[in-house]
Formats: sequence, C-alpha cells, structure tokens
Amino acid sequence: MKTEKRQGFTLVELLVVIAIIGVLVGLLLPAVQSAREAARRMQCSNNLKQIGLALHNYHSTYKAVPPLRDRHDNINPGVVNNWNTQNFSWSSRLLPFIEQPGLYENIDYSLHNWYHGDWRPNDTFDIVAPTVVEAFRCPTDPGTGASIWYDSTTARHSGSPSHQAYAPTNYFACTGPDSILRWNKEGLGFFDAIRSHATSSTVKARYRKFRDVLDGLSNTVAVSEGIIGHPRININSTMRTTRSYEAQTTGAVGDLIAAATDNGCPMTGSPDTNSGRARGMTWLRGYSPNEVSFNTLMTPNSKLWDCGANSDRNMYATRSLHSGGVQSLMGDGSVRFVTESVDFLTWRAVGGIGEGETIDTEAL
Repeated sequence: MKTEKRQGFTLVELLVVIAIIGVLVGLLLPAVQSAREAARRMQCSNNLKQIGLALHNYHSTYKAVPPLRDRHDNINPGVVNNWNTQNFSWSSRLLPFIEQPGLYENIDYSLHNWYHGDWRPNDTFDIVAPTVVEAFRCPTDPGTGASIWYDSTTARHSGSPSHQAYAPTNYFACTGPDSILRWNKEGLGFFDAIRSHATSSTVKARYRKFRDVLDGLSNTVAVSEGIIGHPRININSTMRTTRSYEAQTTGAVGDLIAAATDNGCPMTGSPDTNSGRARGMTWLRGYSPNEVSFNTLMTPNSKLWDCGANSDRNMYATRSLHSGGVQSLMGDGSVRFVTESVDFLTWRAVGGIGEGETIDTEAL
C-alpha cells in the first residue's frame, strides 16, 4: 500500500519555531537598543564637538568667548525693567559658526527681545525662538520634559515640558564652582555674563578670553549636558560665594562649602512645573540660569535637587539620559564622557579657571 508524504508542520513543530523566534528576538532587542543608544550618544558627542569648534572660531573672530547673556542698563527708563534685558544666550551667538547664518541674520541683537507689558521691541524674536537647532539637541532626550528622576531619598519626580513658544536646548555653559552669574570677568568658570551700560562711559562690558583660563583649556570644562524640563525647586540655594578660591582650603564661606551631599538647596519648596522656567527651555533666550548654564558644585546626574529663584542664581548640575554619566566639552574642543562616580573635588576643580590645581583629566 502506498502512503502519501505529509505536507506542512504539525502544531507542535509550529509552536517550537515560534518559541525559538521569540527567544531570538528577546536576545536581539537589548542589543538593538544598545546600538541605537550608542549611535545617539555619538551624535551627542559630535554636537558638542561642533559647539567646541564654533567657540574657537568665535574666539578667533571676536577675540573672546561669547557672553553667557546680556544686560543693558538705562534702556528706556521707566518703560522697561532693566532686569528684563538679560536676553540673548551664548549659544545664539554661535549660529554663524554652526552653519546657521540665515537664522543668525534673522536676529536683531541691537534690540532687546524681552518685553514689559505692551513694550515689545524685537518681533523677530517670536519668529526665531521656535526654530529647532539640531546641533543644540541631544538625540537621547526626547525633549518632552517627561523624564523621571529619583532624588537622594529615592522619591520619584517627573519633569515639566518646556514652553511651546521656544525650541529647547540640551547644552549648557559652565560657570564653574559658582552659584552666581557674575559680570565683567568676575566669574569662576569658562563663561561669564556681561554687563553693558548703554549711556555710561564709566563701566564697559569685558569678555572672557582663552588667556583668562589659567588652568589650561584642556583642564577646564566649557559646556555640558542637561535634561530638558528636569525637576527643580524655585528657591535659592543658601550658598553664595565671594569671588575667591581661598575658601577651597578654608571651607569657610559661600558656595565653596558645598559638598557632594549638600548644595544648599532647601527642601521646603515644591518642584516648579512652570513651563516658562523649565530646564533648557530655549537656546535663544538667556534671561535665567535654567536656560543657559550649570555649575560644578554638584557631580553629574547628582541626586541633589537643582534650585534657584532669582535670575542670577545658578545651582544646576549637568545631567543626561545617557547611562552612567554625561558628555562634556573641554575648553580645548575635546569631548569627554564624565562618569557619575567622578570625585566631587575633582569635578569642582575642573569647573574652575584659576585654581592652579594639577588635575588628571583622564580620571574624569
């Protein structure tokens, strides 16, 4: 008797094949996700390298580092609050050097972009502000402000979205071991704010130069990352410093008594969810520290709170969604991945421009 050959699979064989495929997919997915994050981290590093090259080209052109932000006094007294003229950020000054000349030409830096009531001098600001600049965005951060953060007590906190009228940024200027944004080259970090007096001849704006970085460009961090919308407390840190490195050794005053476990941010306030004060809210505007800067009084991805209420208070850590640390641009244009476990005193020293300490940057 002739028997016919069986066609196809039995149910058991089909289930075995499906199970094997499922196991393979389960094994491959983490590798795929890891490869994707590696690519995003590389793009983030390339963004910082581009910013570093732009900083050096800017310095070659203008013989100075771009100002952290501007303040113009004596502008229409009685019409606009002088504090509302701290506007254009350091990153906006780099546009011609990151292949964005058209965007740069749409910004009128001779006018003030902020407003008070109906006084609104720079309408082009509204056109430029929402424009996304990819060089200012880390691809690992979706930019929605929805990232989850766990503080030192393991309490869970969510971020806040940035303002819809602005395109956010992930990259921030370093002001060193200093929670104050200072004027006229008085700051302790790579970047300094400037103070311009429109009608006064007695006080002129002075700009940070590479020669002012006494510790050496390769030993000083210039720019690093932040997470858009990261939780913060709208209260000033209790630590303020005089412009001196002496307290590094005496531990006597101000910011420089900050420790790895204490940055002076009071725990009495609630997280600020105002979209207009979100971390990294805009690459263009430079009114508040949450928009432009970080300091090295907290280690990367610190479990301590970011905080600050006034427009000159800067207690913000560098942070990222990369696993284990942050990408940091050094003053010489090189990019280092700084781990979360970096020694606090080493990181604090790397942020300063004139401590005179010998730092092994390979330990970062």
